Amino acid sequence: MGTYDDLSVGDRFHTPARTLDEETVRSLISIGGFTLPLFTDPAFAAASGFGRTPLPGQAVLLLMGGLVEQTGRFDDSVIALTGFDAVRFLKPAFAGDTVMTDVEVIAKEPTPSGGRGVMVMAWRCVKTGGERIAEANARMLFNTGRRS
Repeated sequence: MGTYDDLSVGDRFHTPARTLDEETVRSLISIGGFTLPLFTDPAFAAASGFGRTPLPGQAVLLLMGGLVEQTGRFDDSVIALTGFDAVRFLKPAFAGDTVMTDVEVIAKEPTPSGGRGVMVMAWRCVKTGGERIAEANARMLFNTGRRS
């Protein structure tokens, strides 16, 4: 399905897509505690270079993680997300955009104690049409089928 042992470096898959609505954008801004006028003042956002309120980059990471989980690929084997490397926000996301996450396994690192391994996956958030808006290398700890 998608356990540590099942996946190899170079394997790729896509998540389901999600269309962002105004309520989702407002809720994520509120829950995240974002206070900049770009996120809280529609007139300020309209006068900005964006022309409207963007979704904060940190909220894009949250959505990417949720989309990866929605694939169900790791339900029985993942222990925890242990970190992100090389996080980049390339383009803004707005209400009305449909996004998905492209995932590629880029490294596998067994732990010295055995029974667990770290899988590093490149997550690339793209809008419909293929425009990349964010990317990050996610490090996740997995149970493996091997014991030392």
